Amino acid sequence: MNLTQQRTVAIVGLVAILFALGCNPTVFTPNQNDELRRQVRDLDEKVNAAKAKQVELEQQLAQSAKSAEEKSSIDPAILAATPHVVAVQIGSSSGYLASKVGVETGGCTARIYLEPSDGLGRFLQIVGSVQISVFELKAGGKSQTLGKAEFSPSQVRDAWREGIFGTHYTLEIPLAGSDWNCQGSVTAKLEFRDGTTGKIFTSERQLIQQK
Repeated sequence: MNLTQQRTVAIVGLVAILFALGCNPTVFTPNQNDELRRQVRDLDEKVNAAKAKQVELEQQLAQSAKSAEEKSSIDPAILAATPHVVAVQIGSSSGYLASKVGVETGGCTARIYLEPSDGLGRFLQIVGSVQISVFELKAGGKSQTLGKAEFSPSQVRDAWREGIFGTHYTLEIPLAGSDWNCQGSVTAKLEFRDGTTGKIFTSERQLIQQK
């Protein structure tokens, strides 16, 4: 029997075996081992998910450590020379304007000049939010709020001004109050929250009518 005949016989035998199996199919029913295999597969998926989360956390920690290392590697002389906000004052030129003094109630606008400074007393640009309230002191220690406003970091940035009278931030607030006719002295209170450090600076000044 040559090689071709041997291959033919083998193929015929294989077909016969498959046919016999097809006539008597074996049915596999689920058993306890199948359930165990499913549980093992689920546990493997959970373990892999936990490993992926661990890798992510390790990368985040490594990035944080790298940032801290880079910060600590800055020359101490550079850090010492970096200006920081130490005070935020209401400028002495601040006041309020009245369109019709003594004619009608309200119709006034407070103009607040904000003057931040560093440790050397020099003007310093700031990043953060500002809250301002203006009130009138009455007899008996009572007060009446005439105006209140909050300015976002972007609004504060847009309020930056520079001119012949110096550099400052100009913020305006409409004023109105019961039985107040835009005359006399009022008080402004300011609160600045530094957007980078979270530190709060406050200032208070009397405002007079500007001509």
